[in-house]
Amino acid sequence: MSFKTFFSEQARKPSGLFGRFVMSRIFDYGNNTLNDFMQELLSLKKNDHVLEIGFGTGELITKMVKLINKGLIEGIDLSNTMVAIAEKKNKKYIVEGKVIIRQGNFEETAYNDNSFDKICCANTIYFWPDPDNCIKKILRILKPGGKVILAFEDKEQLERRSLNTNVFHFYSQDEIKNLLSHNGFSGSIDILSKEIKSQRYHCAVAVK
Repeated sequence: MSFKTFFSEQARKPSGLFGRFVMSRIFDYGNNTLNDFMQELLSLKKNDHVLEIGFGTGELITKMVKLINKGLIEGIDLSNTMVAIAEKKNKKYIVEGKVIIRQGNFEETAYNDNSFDKICCANTIYFWPDPDNCIKKILRILKPGGKVILAFEDKEQLERRSLNTNVFHFYSQDEIKNLLSHNGFSGSIDILSKEIKSQRYHCAVAVK
């Protein structure tokens, strides 16, 4: 296996010592801008029920839970390695019943209809094997008036990196917008962008 493929697979599902000690640091550094961008756009309320898909080390969960009171933050991630790190980081809030962390595939995990006020994910959509089905599921489990935020890096920016396109699927802003509109989000869909140190980041925001 080439390093390009190895690294891309680790980005999708970190594992082993490389996942624990290398990818965890890359995630915390690389996702920090997108996490802050998403948190700003989520406009969290004290009683919100939030789901993060692909939470990595759980850094954003730690930030979000401090902004709720009677609400609940849930997270799901493919990687056992990331789950272990996130559980340790959020142990206090898990004990308090403010955070629920699961290991698993979002597509295969059961959630009740109309459950969440907000759903978010950063740098995760690239790895969804069936993005149409994922968006339909997000729509189904959001409450009426609920918000989804999909955060992703600029397509041209990702294309310049040494990543395996059999693992990563890069998206343009228009492609993300069409993905949402074609799978049931019929209201306003906004793509908001930031440029920081010559790097471009985007958040798609849609309301059920």
